[in-house]
Amino acid sequence: MHSIMIICPDNSSLKESEKWLSRYGFQVNISNSLEQANKYYELAEFHLLLIDQEVIDEINENSVELPQTPQHIVLDSKASLSSGVNSMAQGAIYYLPLPTNSEILLKHVVNALEPKEQTASESKAPLPIIDTKESLDLGSTNSSIIGQCPPMLDLFIDIKKIAATEATTLIRGESGTGKELVAKAIHNASLRKHNQIVSINCAAIPENLIESELFGHEKGAFTGATAAHDGLIKTADKGTLFLDEIGELPLEAQARLLRVLQEGEVRRVGATEYKKVSIRLIAATHRDLFDMVRKGLFREDLYYRLYVMELLLPPLRERGDDISMIAKVLLEKACQKHNKPVYHYNRTFDKAIRSHHWPGNVRELENAIERAVILSPVEKVEAANLKLADQQRHHSTITGTFEQNTSQSQGTTLDDYLKHFVLTHQHKMTETQLAHSLGISRKSLWERRQKLHIPKKVTQ
Repeated sequence: MHSIMIICPDNSSLKESEKWLSRYGFQVNISNSLEQANKYYELAEFHLLLIDQEVIDEINENSVELPQTPQHIVLDSKASLSSGVNSMAQGAIYYLPLPTNSEILLKHVVNALEPKEQTASESKAPLPIIDTKESLDLGSTNSSIIGQCPPMLDLFIDIKKIAATEATTLIRGESGTGKELVAKAIHNASLRKHNQIVSINCAAIPENLIESELFGHEKGAFTGATAAHDGLIKTADKGTLFLDEIGELPLEAQARLLRVLQEGEVRRVGATEYKKVSIRLIAATHRDLFDMVRKGLFREDLYYRLYVMELLLPPLRERGDDISMIAKVLLEKACQKHNKPVYHYNRTFDKAIRSHHWPGNVRELENAIERAVILSPVEKVEAANLKLADQQRHHSTITGTFEQNTSQSQGTTLDDYLKHFVLTHQHKMTETQLAHSLGISRKSLWERRQKLHIPKKVTQ
């Protein structure tokens, strides 16, 4: 039996891993510090350590060395590229964000232990049987992607076909439909599965930093570049690069990305030399890229590089009985998260869920169910606590009142004002400056652009 030591503070979400790792047949122990672990256990006897980054930080502050054996995985609630690079340099075999999906962590645990299984012929103790095949078949309630409706079954067939190739893939679908999960499913069923998948939301990185984050930079390339560093594309070398909301990538970065795809090489910002990389690119968007090409907002040559294989994800409202399947799994997950007994999935609850339109798709469904679990009494989960109708009425009332007041005072709505302001100032301001001037985040500005169909400026 494989033994795993989890070292994390009491408030770490990593502690939740102990129960389900035990269910998979691992012997799991927990310590809240390296000092405690060394005091009560012989760490060299464990096959694997799972360590919270907070513990690593304490170890570094106290100049304590991690044991050379066994191997370890670092998990970080404030994951960043620099911390990841440092962790790998200190011997971590994987660096993962917290909270982490249980199936993702299980795959990394299994991958970490596989070499030990192959060289353990001298051991007389039988090793646990772990199902490492891609997974817990797609579509089942044990999978990261749940669904049995015809469009989803067709999607799963295509995923398996695409995963067997190195083809660049474009995933399209509304926000919240699970585009990143599909990208991970392709990666995990591909020949690159033993290397990492690097996921990047192009809309979430400030426009003036995105080239540096993707391609890296040389020391002194710009103000604040105090040291050279590899970008996320280099980090994804020999693995998969997933670019979510690729339609938000600035045109300059699009040109650099095209070079990566055409020549298999990347050049840091401020550098003169290219470095070879081997990546498999998966991109996603909810926008019409071809329409963006016509408007000059997206490079035509990059569009055709991306459009090798396309997967289209159906919205939740068009998935029939899948809605109930997903809701049951999310209900159990929310109950476990909030330490409540698992509620019975009753007919009234299901009716309320099936009657909603779900414009936010699975992400909205997950939030609504978690809300219901928190607000419901112990004996029964109540449909009223989904707060769907109340939320819609509340939003309509506030929006209507605000727009009425705005219209009376300024002759326009808030959305009209925002659209006018952005179109008037975007030629002389960055996205970050626009968002700051409007008193909103860059992500909120991006979401408003999508809602109001405000085109981004075209950079010559």
